[in-house]
Amino acid sequence: MIPRKFNDSNKNSYRFQSYKTFFAAFLSIFLFSNIVYAQNLHSGVIDTDELWHSNDGPVVINGDLLIAGNASLTVAAGVEIKIKEGVVITVLGRLEMNGEVEHPIQIDSDGEQRWGAISFEENGSGLLKHCYVNHGSHASGNRIGMINAYRCASSVIIDSCTLTDWPDDFNAKATESYHSPNMVIRRCLFGPGENEAVHGSYSAVLVEYNTFEQRYGYSDAIDIGDTQNPGPIIRYNVFLGSEDDGIDLDTCDAYVEGNLVMNCRGGSNDPIGISGDKDAHPIIVNNVIINCESGIGFKNGADITVINNTIINCDRGVWMHQNPAHARMINTIIWGRDDQTSIKLEPGSTMDARYSIIKGDSVYQGIGNQNADPMFVNLPDNNYALLSGSPAIDAGWGEEAVLDHDFSGNSRFDAPEAPNATSSAPSYIDIGAFEYQPVITPIKMWMMF
Repeated sequence: MIPRKFNDSNKNSYRFQSYKTFFAAFLSIFLFSNIVYAQNLHSGVIDTDELWHSNDGPVVINGDLLIAGNASLTVAAGVEIKIKEGVVITVLGRLEMNGEVEHPIQIDSDGEQRWGAISFEENGSGLLKHCYVNHGSHASGNRIGMINAYRCASSVIIDSCTLTDWPDDFNAKATESYHSPNMVIRRCLFGPGENEAVHGSYSAVLVEYNTFEQRYGYSDAIDIGDTQNPGPIIRYNVFLGSEDDGIDLDTCDAYVEGNLVMNCRGGSNDPIGISGDKDAHPIIVNNVIINCESGIGFKNGADITVINNTIINCDRGVWMHQNPAHARMINTIIWGRDDQTSIKLEPGSTMDARYSIIKGDSVYQGIGNQNADPMFVNLPDNNYALLSGSPAIDAGWGEEAVLDHDFSGNSRFDAPEAPNATSSAPSYIDIGAFEYQPVITPIKMWMMF
């Protein structure tokens, strides 16, 4: 059989059909890809419950987004969220971003410019867990954090998240709580930078088990003010350094327990490990403060209580200054360099120190005070547990306001004997942040996740 030859018209018809088939396939792929992309663009109002899946591809929020009071948005583990410049997510309902250790939720800008903020308001509630929050900015008014609780009555929990690269300008923070009593910031890592990580006003925030990397310039790691009775709880955090303060409490009745604060020095802002101003009445207990220009410093009428802290190698251990401020201190060790000033009181300020070991040429006035070497396990290696012969053992006051555990969680009230105790200290606990343990344990570095 002789094969049939194509004439010119057949060739042209064949080519046309081939081009037509190719074009149709290309068009279908193009349209399908754009349909998928369009399905992942979000803005406007969410007024019914929604679930965003990781297998849907990146989600792009290309305009302001409002989660209405009757709606919830759930974001599954592994979702990548890209947010356009200046875009704000306002939550009046519920936002739940529940990532996983191996499948975190990524929240970042869609482009070079910064996105705006996430703001929980009115009765909005939410959970951000195992999220990476990066390159955000802030919204309007007092919504000055990448994540905000703004006049919000409901629970807002930020748990096991990493927050990085928020702006350097003063009115921009990583998190902000404003007139909001139920914000929790737990087990998070705050990256280094030139602005504050946790900021709050009129808000009894719970801040625990976090790690704060170096702050630069006029920038505290935590700055919470105008919050009294009840005040915030700040406990079990690690502060790696600041050119300003580690914890700043102005007109604030905070409870500050079990934090490791170090390297607050440099710059021109008189860096202080734990500081405050005006009508502040904090309770500061079981903290370890190392290598700061001032370990604890309050001013202008503040009235503080300091119990069972260990303050090491600070230029000024405790500094009460700028108009009269007042302190009550028990069971605290202030030790370190020969050239440090253990307690500095400016005119009018007072210190009632008892049952404490305070470095100096003479014993500081007050019942049960000493100036003997506290005998740490290894001072150069920052191990401030007590050796067996330490004069701090069983020499502290063990009655009202003293916790039943130390910095590491060990019991304070299980000693069978009290060879160093005075008759005025019947419960025989140790001075400093660490209760003596026969088996030495190092400083506990709080896990972030």
